[in-house]
Amino acid sequence: MRACVVGAGPGGIVAAKVLLENGFDVTVFDKYQQVGGIWSSRGCYDGLASQSALRLFEFADLPNRLHFADAAATQRYLEHYAEAFGVLNRVRPGTEVISVRPVKGPGRMGSSGWSVGSRPVGDKEAEVRRETFDYVVVASGAHHHAQLPGLPGRELFRGTVLHSDKVRAGTFTGRRVVVVGGGKSALDLVTRAAGEAASATIVQRKVNWMIPERLLLGLVGYKWILFTRLGEALLPRYHDPACVSLPDRLDERVKRVLWWLITRDMLFSTGLYRLTRELRPAHALPFHLAHAGVMPRGYARAVRRGLITAKVSAVEAYTDKGLLLPSGEEVAADVIVFATGHRRLFPFLDTSVRVHDDDGRLRLYRGIVPPGVDRLGFVGFRQVFNNIMGVELTAQWLTSHFRATLRTTPGEHEMRADTDARLAWQEQVLPGSGGYDFGPYDIHCADELLRDMGLPSRRSGNLLAEYLLPGGVAHRYAGLTRSRSGS
Repeated sequence: MRACVVGAGPGGIVAAKVLLENGFDVTVFDKYQQVGGIWSSRGCYDGLASQSALRLFEFADLPNRLHFADAAATQRYLEHYAEAFGVLNRVRPGTEVISVRPVKGPGRMGSSGWSVGSRPVGDKEAEVRRETFDYVVVASGAHHHAQLPGLPGRELFRGTVLHSDKVRAGTFTGRRVVVVGGGKSALDLVTRAAGEAASATIVQRKVNWMIPERLLLGLVGYKWILFTRLGEALLPRYHDPACVSLPDRLDERVKRVLWWLITRDMLFSTGLYRLTRELRPAHALPFHLAHAGVMPRGYARAVRRGLITAKVSAVEAYTDKGLLLPSGEEVAADVIVFATGHRRLFPFLDTSVRVHDDDGRLRLYRGIVPPGVDRLGFVGFRQVFNNIMGVELTAQWLTSHFRATLRTTPGEHEMRADTDARLAWQEQVLPGSGGYDFGPYDIHCADELLRDMGLPSRRSGNLLAEYLLPGGVAHRYAGLTRSRSGS
């Protein structure tokens, strides 16, 4: 069974590892020279660092001691993992996949396999190499197709305009920097600019919630609260009734009181309570918690000290000096950085394989497979807070799906109905998630996939540990390949 994996980031290398353990002949294509995806030296902005506390950024079978590690240390861990489990010698670095097409045959789409075309990255004149695989795993990442707003007047501004991905060492030095966006990368970059640039300004349409490294007045690491079953029980009820337990049915009035307390603590522990009201999130938690990142060290302090000018506003147009806001205010800049996210696109995938709906949302059953399409799956597009764990469990589920060993395999109609129901739930509970972001539901998402695989979702020896200790961590799921083989 020949399997092609597109991408050698965390999702790609763990998918390849699990497939190899299950007897697949695996080839991994990646456009970079290093494995690691956005963590490789050319993958994202200079200065990118992990949001993961100790024992979070790790796969189940290879523990590490990384704690809010920089990109270089994170990439070394991923490369070590790929080498330790025989994936590294399956990777074709510097190779761009330009087409993935179903090989027509009897049965449903793709039932006879896939034709994959590739060539050296950046060489459009090179001959395309075409190979046939029985299975294809798309693990190309969700952070490679930059989304830039089409503002009028670009020809007027003679400074530098770039997406956050393109920020490199020295980009900010001695210049007036304006960062547009309100997510983790925007706050990261403007905090960095505060120490390097002549001036640093952030313009954000709304203020997002950020998670402090430590909660409960700065005393307890966030994983001891947010990554527990008890913590997840406070969230709006998960969409899959089979994954809803007794604590999840806590009275909504009690939940509101607890979230009021958590909201106050978040404001204190992030330092946002010391900023003006307009620079705090407008809605109480858990609203938009899915879009939260870990608060960069020093951001709130830099705003208080005037090292960062923060504006809550849309942007309307370029001017010859910088950016124009709807209020008529002009923000002067030498460098404008748009930390405005990415589009989740698959330009290599044949147009006959439809994975988005008309609103641009991903329509994948379980966030993994397109209904009605055989032998094709996606890893890394079922986003949870601890996505390193999320992609590993996705890889396990997808391999079981390929081997037809899932406990139940619904038909195309049932898959579509289930996906419709889940998307409706996401729009209500996780607005703007695009069918991709499952936010803080790490353990519920894990339970759902384990249940499909016929494996126990309870991962510790006693009830107190199960509910009070961090459960959204990969090492609780060690040995799943052996468990599936024995089931």
